[in-house]
Amino acid sequence: MAITNQSMNKGYADLPGWHEIADAIFRRKVFILIATALLGLVIGLAWRATGGNYTAQMVLLVRNNRAEVVVAPGQTTDSARPSGMNEGQIATEAQLLMSRNSLRQVVQRCKLGGSDSASGLDLAVDALARDIKVSPLPKASILEVRYSNQNPEKAAEVLRELLAVYTDQHIRVHKGGGTEFFQNQSGDQGARLRDAQQRLAAFQRDSKIVLLSEQKDLNLRRLMDLEANARETEVAVEEGKQRISSLQEMAKALSPRITTQVRTMPNQFLVERLSTMLVELENKRTDLLAKFRPEDRLVKQVEQQAAETRATLERATKSNATEQATDNNPLRQSLDGDLVRARMTQKVLAARVAALRPQIKEFKTEIAQLERSTAAYTDLVREVKTLEDNYQLYSRKWEEARIADALDGQKIANITVVEPPEVPTSPVHRSSILPVGSLLLGLCCIFFTAAVKGLHGQELYTPHAIYLASGIPVLATVPEKRRLR
Repeated sequence: MAITNQSMNKGYADLPGWHEIADAIFRRKVFILIATALLGLVIGLAWRATGGNYTAQMVLLVRNNRAEVVVAPGQTTDSARPSGMNEGQIATEAQLLMSRNSLRQVVQRCKLGGSDSASGLDLAVDALARDIKVSPLPKASILEVRYSNQNPEKAAEVLRELLAVYTDQHIRVHKGGGTEFFQNQSGDQGARLRDAQQRLAAFQRDSKIVLLSEQKDLNLRRLMDLEANARETEVAVEEGKQRISSLQEMAKALSPRITTQVRTMPNQFLVERLSTMLVELENKRTDLLAKFRPEDRLVKQVEQQAAETRATLERATKSNATEQATDNNPLRQSLDGDLVRARMTQKVLAARVAALRPQIKEFKTEIAQLERSTAAYTDLVREVKTLEDNYQLYSRKWEEARIADALDGQKIANITVVEPPEVPTSPVHRSSILPVGSLLLGLCCIFFTAAVKGLHGQELYTPHAIYLASGIPVLATVPEKRRLR
């Protein structure tokens, strides 16, 4: 019996079970039904009384370049930049749209704040930030903006003012500026460019340079041609010397004249002459013998002359006369002509070599001067090129900045309104999540109240309730007849 009492006491000390809680809730079913009906009625009337708000909507397309950009001649920067925007840029534009400064201006323009104080203005800005929904569309450079208000005109007006403020903010933030800076830089670079061009022209005039690379190439080619010609001429001179020497040796071996004809004939004229002389001497001896004696001196002289003439006549009769005809040697004449021509050619070649040497020296001097002027000329050309590029760059930037300022003045930005805000015609009820949540919360409270009243009421229905009320353990219970049935 003691063990039974301890067991029962231990069981009664436990908390009520689920069946006891369910029994207590079931006994309060009338209360639950009435309370649930009243709760649903109150929530329905409250949701009906609040009504729906009017939601205005606008859709914005944001791009990298302006919608009406003016492209200058030769400009390639805007064409190379893609018009689409990445997620980071879209998020930046959304933050700029929902910036606190923009919302404050919208609140002030639309008079949404209930008070003109700083705290009231901040509360109105916070409320507007909660009511405006900005939704970037996925994989698109589009922002969808929604705003709900009980007044449809006010909802559209708020979005229109927000668009105007956002456009001003966007132009102010993305404004490049620098028009005056680029203008000053363009003027400065232009002045420096003109000065560099003047110095380059003076250097070219003093150094006699028009196109350095072309001049160097031309002079090098002409120098190479002259040197090759001089070498060829020197070789020809040496060949001419050898030719002259050979011609001289050949000319020495040849006689200037050669025998062309030889005739052999008796000396008839001499024989006749000697015969005549011998007859004359005989006649003279005869005449002298008539006057003088044979041993006289005159007679002896005549006899001796006659003897000599007779001996000469005998020799002349025995000998023949040889006649030879000579003429100029044609081979010698040809060699002499070749020798004269070789000597003339030698003189001409020597004169050519003498004329080529100063020209070669002059071209070498000019090439050396061009080489010495190359570094300074290259620096001046590089400076002119750099200044020209800088001048074109700053001029283009100045023109772009001027065009950008003109576009900003006309409020032409890279924002395109796809769907402008319009006054909504039909209200949109609030989400049903709030009334459903309120109903579920109320039902939980009703069931909890019913359970507590069932377990702690004046009536005792279970052994556990009897034990809690009296502190005496219950050994057994007898159910009612209707429960048995």
